[in-house]
Amino acid sequence: MTPQQTAAGSAARGRAWAVLIMLFLFQTLNFFDKLVFGLSAVPMMKELSLSPKEFGLIGSSFFLLFSLSGMAVGLFVIGRFPVKWILIVLAGIWSATQIPIFFTSSVAVLIICRIVLGAGEGPGLPTALHACYNWFAADKRSVPSAVVLQGISVGLLAGGPFLTYIIVNYGWRTGFLVCGLLGVAWMLAWALIGGEGPYAAAAPDRDAPSSEAMVPTKLLWGDPTVIGVIIMSTMSYWIVGMSATWLPPYLQLGLGYQPTSVGWIIFGIYLFQSPLLLGGSWITQFMQRRGWSLRACLGHSAALALLTAGCALLLTLVTSGVLQLVCIALAFAAPSLTTIFGPVALGAVAPAAQRGRLIVVIYSGNAASALISNALTGWIVGEAGSDVALGYAHAMTFTAGILIIGAVAAFALIFPERTIARFSRLGSVAPVATRAA
Repeated sequence: MTPQQTAAGSAARGRAWAVLIMLFLFQTLNFFDKLVFGLSAVPMMKELSLSPKEFGLIGSSFFLLFSLSGMAVGLFVIGRFPVKWILIVLAGIWSATQIPIFFTSSVAVLIICRIVLGAGEGPGLPTALHACYNWFAADKRSVPSAVVLQGISVGLLAGGPFLTYIIVNYGWRTGFLVCGLLGVAWMLAWALIGGEGPYAAAAPDRDAPSSEAMVPTKLLWGDPTVIGVIIMSTMSYWIVGMSATWLPPYLQLGLGYQPTSVGWIIFGIYLFQSPLLLGGSWITQFMQRRGWSLRACLGHSAALALLTAGCALLLTLVTSGVLQLVCIALAFAAPSLTTIFGPVALGAVAPAAQRGRLIVVIYSGNAASALISNALTGWIVGEAGSDVALGYAHAMTFTAGILIIGAVAAFALIFPERTIARFSRLGSVAPVATRAA
């Protein structure tokens, strides 16, 4: 290799990691935008005279177009336009819907902004993962995927104390303004740094064998592994989607923590989530290299994450002190592991040409569960009347059941090796189980 080629390779690797950092920050801002609504819950409900049911419906409105927009982007935008500009448009929508809340007390404006924000955020995570895959080869995607997902942890981790400080000292509307301005700053930086990587769909696919062909749509979407990922990810997003809206009031009104403590508890929960995601992705990748099956590394790991979360959520109702906080951390952090294992499993079984659409559509469509979970949680809490703590207990018990259903689906349906072999027999996918490890 010539010195020029070595320098070019180093520059490409440096650019890839710069892009990865920006995608990490993209997800951080994504969850700032989600968290600010939940942290503003108590003063917002008081000032705007909102009941728990009404607040739950407003929170649910965020997800009204969340899934539809994500699936629309996956079906009609991904692969047709550069991902750099797709992300700029999404971030622009985020900022444009946060800033107006600073200037109004209208519930109608708040609802409209939340609906449009949801439409902009729906494609966010799967599109960021797709952009990440454009810069890293298939055998080097697990850790970069975890880094992108760290943006979620850091957004919630740093957003807890930071946005709480802004809200307590400057008012809840200022929290929305700050989120909008941070989005503008990210757009300017991404315009300079972002771009299409060497593994983009428009480039020759260095990631897949030249003989790789498309899998028939019915066969691909009807495969048990794909169905298992759909069910597992949908049940997982039930709590992921409701956490930003309902975790802060659950801690404050359901468990009795002080407002200033809530921000730091959330900080602690997502401080724990960061090493959990990185450690989980590293361990499963290490296991696979040691010869463990994709079923064990991805299917069983996802199932255990959801089962642990469901049991921990039940334990939050009967424990106290440090043990209760540990259970809360497990319940709200562990489901995010499925957002690593699910896309990697899909990437392992799907041809590269179908990978991006499959991931974006599934991981946007699964957010429909958050539309239901936010509204249903508000309804369950409201049905308890004046006994708010009992209402939260009922809501969290129901949520634990949802997580356990997702765990059962992952155990029963996710068999990546079987799927690869099935597609291979049709001459569609090369039978290399480790190619998307």
